[in-house]
Amino acid sequence: MRRFFLFIVSLFASFPLFAGNVNVSVLTCSPGDEIYSLFGHTGLRYKNDAKGLDLVFSYGYFDFDSPNFVWRFILGETDYIVGAVPYEMFMEEYEERGAVVVEQVLQLTPEQEQELIDIIVLNCRPENRKYRYNYFYNNCTTKIRDQIARVTEGLSYTRDFVAGNPTFREELRRLTSSHPWYSFGIDLLLGADIDKPATSKELQFIPGNYQQALEKAVLSLENGKDIPFVKEQNLIVLGTDDSKTVVESRFTPFYVSLLLLLFTFIIMLCEVRSKKTFWLFDATLLTLQGVCGALLLFMTLFSQHPAVDNNWVILLLNPVMLFIMPVYVNRLRKHRTMSIAWVQVIFVVLFFLSAAFSVQVYPTPLYFCAIALLVRSVFNIYKERICDLSLY
Repeated sequence: MRRFFLFIVSLFASFPLFAGNVNVSVLTCSPGDEIYSLFGHTGLRYKNDAKGLDLVFSYGYFDFDSPNFVWRFILGETDYIVGAVPYEMFMEEYEERGAVVVEQVLQLTPEQEQELIDIIVLNCRPENRKYRYNYFYNNCTTKIRDQIARVTEGLSYTRDFVAGNPTFREELRRLTSSHPWYSFGIDLLLGADIDKPATSKELQFIPGNYQQALEKAVLSLENGKDIPFVKEQNLIVLGTDDSKTVVESRFTPFYVSLLLLLFTFIIMLCEVRSKKTFWLFDATLLTLQGVCGALLLFMTLFSQHPAVDNNWVILLLNPVMLFIMPVYVNRLRKHRTMSIAWVQVIFVVLFFLSAAFSVQVYPTPLYFCAIALLVRSVFNIYKERICDLSLY
């Protein structure tokens, strides 16, 4: 059905759309629970009563069935599609989800409205409708904002639509606070580049921020007067907005990492008391650490996603551990000198130093993991001396 309407809209470029009572408005939909909807969504509504048209243009369509979709998504080569569906069909999805939908009718002249829709309809044509998606700089919200900017002169936004001077990471954490595993994953994948304060324009990549920016936007007229850019704002779907409800659960990265730290101390205590070496624990720990590091390295080298490079998490989740793991475990099993464990100690210390000097902001669970790795490595280096102390 969506493909049908994408095709129909592409035909509209061949004749004028405007006659009679016309309204162009921005629709802002609150975030959902799926990873692709965590930030919310922005659409552009075109209502023409004389022609009986009520459509929502959106730059947020993608095709899961396209060849190698998952692989291309990982590499940051995701192509999104612009198209349109009837207003009723667009709203059904968000009403069923219980989302909040806000409509902001724009203060545009008939000529500006015509030009804006001409541009978007031209984008909807089969040869133009695909674009390379970028979640910070080229998404469903920024595309609509940029098309509006093309037809308006004297439009300005104030920065006070968001409190303080937040960074990209702080905004992402705010949006994903009710989904701790998503938040943790995003924190791990995105590097130091998102720890800089974002400009007013950059913050508008989030639909909710753009909605608030539009509320305060002004349009400077040729006669020198400034008028509000939004002439009317309506809450068209009240919704439940369950996405903002924090789900209480103990199975979060915070508690899992804390449990790992506690379990590490228990393992060491058992080794001291039993005089045995639980090398399988170290093998598992180093393998997980190395595999995660290899994934981060792959994203850094090959992904086109923004901000995945310059990621200092790799000091802790380090692919080097995959290579030293066999030697490390072999020395443990044979009770030989564990000088190789100093490799781990050096990288973990560098990780803490990068945090101390604000090279990058790390999620709290990562510190528990770092402490567990550091303590375990130091224990393995001095295990014989520790066991000889007979503290129990």
